[in-house]
Amino acid sequence: MIIGIIGLGLIGGSIALGLRKSSFGDKFIGTDSNKENALHAVKLGIVDEIIPFQDLIIQSSVIILSIPVNRIEKILPSILNRINTDTVILDTGSTKYDICNRIFSHPKRNRFVATHPIAGIENSGPFSAYSGLFNNKTCIICDSELSSPDAMSIVIKIYSIMNMGMIYMTSKEHDLYIAYISHLPHVISFALANTVLKKFENEKTIFNNMMGSGLDSTTRLAKSKPETWLPIFISNRENMIQSIDSYIDHLNKFRNHLIDKKYNEINQYMKKANDIKR
Repeated sequence: MIIGIIGLGLIGGSIALGLRKSSFGDKFIGTDSNKENALHAVKLGIVDEIIPFQDLIIQSSVIILSIPVNRIEKILPSILNRINTDTVILDTGSTKYDICNRIFSHPKRNRFVATHPIAGIENSGPFSAYSGLFNNKTCIICDSELSSPDAMSIVIKIYSIMNMGMIYMTSKEHDLYIAYISHLPHVISFALANTVLKKFENEKTIFNNMMGSGLDSTTRLAKSKPETWLPIFISNRENMIQSIDSYIDHLNKFRNHLIDKKYNEINQYMKKANDIKR
């Protein structure tokens, strides 16, 4: 079985390393728009060979799309046009509805499985990839009824090999839930980082000396690549606006309690927030 990986960064690279470790797949081939990433992927043992995009589509038994969601949406129809009838395609995008809707009526729709392995970190690129990235994490599989049983079986085996638990939902449900659970935290981190950077833009020494673990952990996601996250925000725009509005309501509630000196309400508000630990 030949595994073809389009996008040789953190996620695509980690899937390849995880499958290699378990001896799943006879050969790993890849392609990446970033030539440096492609060269490093071979040196790091992520793939055996870099080949042209069109050749990868023809040669691969399984094609893994691990590129920004706007690019997945753009190229997926043409890939489906060219694949063999038994080829399996899966994607790892952080949004699902636009991608699934784009190929809903495609005659080879059943060869595609829409997945979202929730395992990203703030670092990117092939050097950040490692085989244990997905261990004990969750993979969301969307619109599974539109994928053929044999395609589903292969994809489930791939994620099971990497010790991931799987849950199933519609692509529309996925995008709503993930807006709050994953996408909103990134917005908050970007906003907090810019708030602090603006406040201390002329006082860098004070900032560096006073920064503690709270700010460091809360702004960790602000190190994420804009070229990855802007397409996600665009694709999930309506759900993002809803989640941001909800978050602003909570910020205003906290702010108003401070203005009105309602300290007991603040105490109760924080106690309620402690439930997130469970």
